[in-house]
Amino acid sequence: MFTMKILLPGNLNLNYLQLGEGSPVVLIHGMGSDHTVWEGLIPLLKENYRVIAVDLRGHGLSSKTSGPYTIELFAKDICLFLDSLNIDQAHFMGHSMGGVVLQELAVRHPERFKSLTLISSFACIDTPLEEVLTNLKDILIEEGYKAFFDECLKVANSPEFIRKNRVLFSKIRDENSRICSVSSIVDTINACLDIKLCCDVNLADSIKEDTIKDIRIPTLVIAGDEDVFTPTHHGLKIHESIPNSRMEIIEGGCHNLLVEKPVEICSVIKQFLDDL
Repeated sequence: MFTMKILLPGNLNLNYLQLGEGSPVVLIHGMGSDHTVWEGLIPLLKENYRVIAVDLRGHGLSSKTSGPYTIELFAKDICLFLDSLNIDQAHFMGHSMGGVVLQELAVRHPERFKSLTLISSFACIDTPLEEVLTNLKDILIEEGYKAFFDECLKVANSPEFIRKNRVLFSKIRDENSRICSVSSIVDTINACLDIKLCCDVNLADSIKEDTIKDIRIPTLVIAGDEDVFTPTHHGLKIHESIPNSRMEIIEGGCHNLLVEKPVEICSVIKQFLDDL
């Protein structure tokens, strides 16, 4: 799959993949990841949609700008990205932190959404999630990217999936270590740790009045019942906060649902989109 780059204001290059035709579906990855995390879903979605998977700033092959980063900054980048592609409205799907970015965007610019799908996502940092993120940051700083990658595998995937794909993961780790920016990932983790306010108040410090309870966009929340990174209560909290949202809990699903169970996830997503 060949990617393209688009230059945005501020000399920001965002790398992205675009396949298929039809109504646009924009995919946003999580912390420390990139567009390749969607490779299992993209072939299934591109049959009916124009699928666009973007690398956030500091990730993948996009610009590794200096920090600090914020969730609001990532959301603004997506707005500029959409403007550059002349996309007024789209279906949006976000994994983990990517879902937080899309919640921010949905609060600020609901007119840009046809629908919102959140996979293994969260809207606030509780103590267990803070501890996981802090541990990942410490490993990244003290032991380097490869040790960080290995620890991310453990908290995001099932042991069986890791065993079956050990060679592939080793290749991905080595490739990513050559292009990643440790400082950008640290800045991204810090952006996540700054999400201190829960769903029933503000999504981010910068939002003074609007909350995700004001979101009226058709929303699907997907969580795995074996996710130890963002356990199901995070998804349930979002579901309870966004009126008329739909919740699906995937049996045997870990944090990287879209990687381990792309066919099952795509079936749930397609049913949601077909019902709109």
